[in-house]
Amino acid sequence: MSLLHDARRLGAIAASITALSVVLTACGGSPSDSNPGTEGGEPKRGGTLTIGEDSQPLSGFDPIMAQSFNSKRMVSQFYEGLLALDTDLETLKPALATEWKEVSSTEYEFTLREGVKFHNGETLTVEDVVFSLKRITDPNQHSPYSSLYNFETIEAVGPNTVKITLDRPQASLLHLLAQPWSAGIVDESWMQGKDKDVLKTQANGTGPFKLQSFQEGSLISTVRFDGYWDSERPYLDRVDYRLMADESTRQQALSSGAVDMVQVRLPRNATALGDRGMKVGDGFNLTYWVGLDVSQGPLANDKVRQAISLGLDRKQLIEIGSQGTGELAYTVPPADPLGAPASEDTPFYKHDPERAKQLLAESGVTNVKLKLAIQSENQQSLPTAQLMSEQLKKIGVDLQVQQVPFATLVSNLLSGNWQADMIQLNAALNADASQYLALWFAKGIPSTKVDDQKLWDMMENAISTTDGIEARRTMYKEITDYIATNVYQIVPYASPSQFEVWSPKVQGYQADASGTRLFLKYAWMG
Repeated sequence: MSLLHDARRLGAIAASITALSVVLTACGGSPSDSNPGTEGGEPKRGGTLTIGEDSQPLSGFDPIMAQSFNSKRMVSQFYEGLLALDTDLETLKPALATEWKEVSSTEYEFTLREGVKFHNGETLTVEDVVFSLKRITDPNQHSPYSSLYNFETIEAVGPNTVKITLDRPQASLLHLLAQPWSAGIVDESWMQGKDKDVLKTQANGTGPFKLQSFQEGSLISTVRFDGYWDSERPYLDRVDYRLMADESTRQQALSSGAVDMVQVRLPRNATALGDRGMKVGDGFNLTYWVGLDVSQGPLANDKVRQAISLGLDRKQLIEIGSQGTGELAYTVPPADPLGAPASEDTPFYKHDPERAKQLLAESGVTNVKLKLAIQSENQQSLPTAQLMSEQLKKIGVDLQVQQVPFATLVSNLLSGNWQADMIQLNAALNADASQYLALWFAKGIPSTKVDDQKLWDMMENAISTTDGIEARRTMYKEITDYIATNVYQIVPYASPSQFEVWSPKVQGYQADASGTRLFLKYAWMG
């Protein structure tokens, strides 16, 4: 059974963003009848889906703060953007907006769907949309998504029309507005007076499922939102998310029927479950990032960084660390429509331990000792990190691997207080290639450890160009080559970071490349 899938077929996603003039209209309440799968016959209403999750939403249910993987998965059920992606992952379609048009390269108008309700029964208004979008870039909110938007003004220009004016062109805008996280629309009146802690465990969106109960450390229960504007869906009455941190526990629970769906990180576990008759979603090659603090310590020396990159045997890392599923990669993952494959010709990618030793000697830095922080909950990350440590020991670099809880790891990264020389994270497919770079290199945010105006200019040009997808793909290839040349980040490989697996009785479900269960509303119990 093949678990890998060539996600470059998603290239049309980004192509749709750059059209000079886009006007789409949805007829009626249902935007699409393209169910992901009908192998179980006609969809039927009812039933409970139980999902075994490896962790609870670490960054909560607030769309503009939902950066952790499991937070995005929950937010995708509670909230919606103005736009959405169709089930083919190639077509932008209406969601909370039924029409949109590009008035100019910096002006967009959106016509809202009438009669949309929030989970508390309140009706969606243009004021809610204006509030929600302004909130993303409000400096008081500290949203990790704020740097992705070039908003100049957001205003209501009619009872059902919102106008967005940008301070410069932004090719990624429409695709970003299709994200339930970051661009999810909230109820302005409901949000008033609620602090960040409250919003970690409460939700009130327009999405297909609404939050029923939150039990810390054990269970999140959601139920069908009967007031959902897409009246045919969702089909399920209820979705329960049970915390099962251990992967073997999740496997056993799925095999025994205690749960209906899980995610596993190890390819061999996905294969084993598939051999038992479970359905296994496609795997998408996403980057194994090792961020470097180049602002201080040994990694501030470019020759030390070059030596480390040359000291890594990426072929061995792919064979052992990814269990043979990986490929050479850049910061932007190969699975992204704007991603490009790396090779041994990529600067400082070819294993050359003798040259690495020479560069270390030339650097003048002695007794290089470094700390690499990895996620303690993700055991798939550990073999690669340990093998990197063994490989670098051969060139005279002492790399200590430290396992840190994911919540702490992300907090350290975003605060800028890394408490390590390196931080390891796995990429998830984002709405736009600019997001991968923004996490590590955006100008003026605490997590950024580089000080390179040329890099920032290149990043800005790739966002603002209106020359089309091929031009953007070329620009991101140049940016990632530049990052590799300066060794601002180590990328051992890209491989599937997780696989979704579900029982055959779950029908109509399609795993998506973002891993966030965007199309759960189409699933039903057979």
